[in-house]
Amino acid sequence: METLTYKSSGLKTWIRRICFMGIGICALANPMDFFNIYNILFGLIIGLFFGFLYRRFLGVFLNLFNHQFKKERGKAVIKEAVEMGMLFLTPFTIMLIFATFVLRWSMTLGFISAGIMSVGTASAIEMGKIKGKQEIKNTIATSGVSFLFAIAWTLSIPLMTKVPFYIEGGINLIRTFTGGGSFGL
Repeated sequence: METLTYKSSGLKTWIRRICFMGIGICALANPMDFFNIYNILFGLIIGLFFGFLYRRFLGVFLNLFNHQFKKERGKAVIKEAVEMGMLFLTPFTIMLIFATFVLRWSMTLGFISAGIMSVGTASAIEMGKIKGKQEIKNTIATSGVSFLFAIAWTLSIPLMTKVPFYIEGGINLIRTFTGGGSFGL
């Protein structure tokens, strides 16, 4: 019984975080005011939160379908597969940022959905590489989780785009009552 100790490299972790922060910022970008600080900060928070949940759910489902393999090799193999799969989000995030801020596209959810789905498939492929054989159960599990997260992300964007306006309005209202005037960030 061989156990694998896995230590996430700092570079992989930062690439993953930057990708999800970029996704959050681009998803909440206002075409009339791309550099609104409220949209940017809320996008960063939502992107990081979404990335955290997505990574956890991929790991849980891979653990669920590879319980015996995890017992033999340790739970680090699941973390390794998910971490390597997350790197496949990078090209989609670069395209998303380019489309949002250079080309000024406002409907970029296709990049987000495609990136999320590719991460699921890549995680299943990485799991197959570690095991030495590809299994359809891993692909179905990661694709199912990715599909649900892509739908959740797509359906929640219209709701999430309203939150920065409420935050900005609330801060301006508080500043007005406290004598601070308007808050022009």
